[in-house]
Amino acid sequence: MDRKAIQRIFSEERLAPYVKHHSGDFENAVEHYKSNIKISEAFYPLLSILEVGLRNNIHGQLERRFNDKNWFENPEFIKLVTRFQVDKITEARNAILREKKEISTGKIISELSFGFWTSLLDSKFEHSLWKNIRFAFPNCPKKNRKRKTMSKKFNGIRKLRNRIFHHEPISWNLPALINYENEMIEGINWLDKDLISWSHDLIHTNETIMNSKTLIQ
Repeated sequence: MDRKAIQRIFSEERLAPYVKHHSGDFENAVEHYKSNIKISEAFYPLLSILEVGLRNNIHGQLERRFNDKNWFENPEFIKLVTRFQVDKITEARNAILREKKEISTGKIISELSFGFWTSLLDSKFEHSLWKNIRFAFPNCPKKNRKRKTMSKKFNGIRKLRNRIFHHEPISWNLPALINYENEMIEGINWLDKDLISWSHDLIHTNETIMNSKTLIQ
């Protein structure tokens, strides 16, 4: 593709930070843009395992807490949470109905956003939900199994996840990306001691980042 076609398809505005980073070298800027896509793609297995595992582990603990598989509509749960959580549950239910599918516990759990799950780690739930949610991390050492620690970790991962899923640049700081990978691996390990070994053949983030190191730096 020629330069004008690339700029038309991806927009000059989107490419501008890459061009600036490479001191006006358009060819290197475009290769960097492609590397950003490859690195974003490489994070998908970690994000997928972590997000699905986190929501299902929390779901299991809240099901026990309220003795109700549909805890998300249990009056006691509704009294404890804020408008944010209630709205997210309504949005999930409406999304399922729009697709003309039957509402079920599993569909609601999978439809709820990552932001919903990380919001349950907020300080406002320290003395209500956290005493149950903490058991969603059975392989986390007790000294680290603090609500504040979990909130910081998983909300940090959520921010990267949102940048990736909205096709934003993430590849300016490679050491930070390696740190994100380590954070995700640790978080997955906290969910279950065997998850990382089970998913070992899916994880190639570090290799992908290193393959782009010379170009990006």
